[in-house]
Amino acid sequence: MPNLLAGTHRLTPAPQAPAGPGRMPPLPPAPLKGVPKVTAAPQPLAVAAALATAPAHPPAQIVPPLVMPPLPAIPPRNPWMTVRNPSAQMVQDQYVDRRLEELEAERKAGRKDALKVLETLLLQNPKYLKFKKIPSKELMRVYTAIERNLRTADLTINFQVSSWFGTENPYNTYAQMYQRAVVDGQMMVQANEVNPDAKMRVQVDNQVTFPSQWQGVQSPAGRGLSPGRQGVDRIMNQMDTGQAMPKPMAGPNPDLAYMAANKHFNPNAKQIFLGLNYGRRPHGSTTTYGNSYFVLKNGLKARCLYYPGDTFLQQGQSGHAGSLQVAYDNLGAILGRDSASISGSFRLHLSRQILESCLEGKILRDSASMNDVLEAHYFGELRFSEHVDYMVISPQGIYKGAWPGIVDNARKFAEKQGIKIYQTN
Repeated sequence: MPNLLAGTHRLTPAPQAPAGPGRMPPLPPAPLKGVPKVTAAPQPLAVAAALATAPAHPPAQIVPPLVMPPLPAIPPRNPWMTVRNPSAQMVQDQYVDRRLEELEAERKAGRKDALKVLETLLLQNPKYLKFKKIPSKELMRVYTAIERNLRTADLTINFQVSSWFGTENPYNTYAQMYQRAVVDGQMMVQANEVNPDAKMRVQVDNQVTFPSQWQGVQSPAGRGLSPGRQGVDRIMNQMDTGQAMPKPMAGPNPDLAYMAANKHFNPNAKQIFLGLNYGRRPHGSTTTYGNSYFVLKNGLKARCLYYPGDTFLQQGQSGHAGSLQVAYDNLGAILGRDSASISGSFRLHLSRQILESCLEGKILRDSASMNDVLEAHYFGELRFSEHVDYMVISPQGIYKGAWPGIVDNARKFAEKQGIKIYQTN
């Protein structure tokens, strides 16, 4: 039997050369052995299937060239105001990014100042009396341990539980004082028991938010609200209230309120005040604002800016953002900021308490003193469902008959926001 290539039995016969003069007609192929002879010329065993035409591909779309809009004849002075008002979140992000970058450039200097303060305090500690100078390796070991404990402390917001949950709380976001003060589209800040001097509160908040080197800076003219960094003057134009202007409030008990002289001021761009519970105090960072508190998620810590003491203590002082603020990743530098934050007898008061807690491991007692606060400012929207880890409510100072209703409202709020709730004694 002749050798056959696999599959050749399905091929049609190869074309034969035509007969011509002097050529013998082609011989018919010899029948395959074992295959019965049916006709003189064998037929193919199969006919090739008819193939459909390949589908045509649609042509590629022609991309027109990019047409750039014409440049304005005169560039606007302030792109945020000319094109559209920027969102509060855009302004806040620009501010925080700028300040974190500036603080990073000052990292070594800030740590150096903090190490000097730390050495001064350690040399007063009985454990280090034999030292005239703390060895640099030991000093750095202690500093690193303190900073690690500061970073792991809870970020909290204290509140009065009777005000929050005396009735059912329908809110999903936390509003700071400037947002709550908006009346008919205009901010009207009034004094209260927490902030008895509304005008001074506004002035101090502006003072501690902006470093001195930002004052008087003017950005070059730009073309519209382009992405990327904006000048510090444009940031301040949205965040700084300007002079607090008095205006009498109408009503049966008129009171003096203050509005922003800066017509471009955006109340939503101001900070939310938090506290870092470095002392692991039982009722949050400070009981000045209540014995109940929220514990915020750790992810917020890196976007906060930290201050030694309550910033309201800066009234009449020269402290500003450049001399007070520290970033989360250089939190130990708060020791150096404390040395320059408050003059007089309170110098290094906060630093001593930080050492008690973060070096000696003591749980500090509750405090309502403004000098015991390690304040944090958060710039952004704070949503309970996204940014709160859990909350702790306390019956301290609450009429017993009112407590069951408060607990019920607090539970409904926690269930709605998807957060845990605990109770202290």
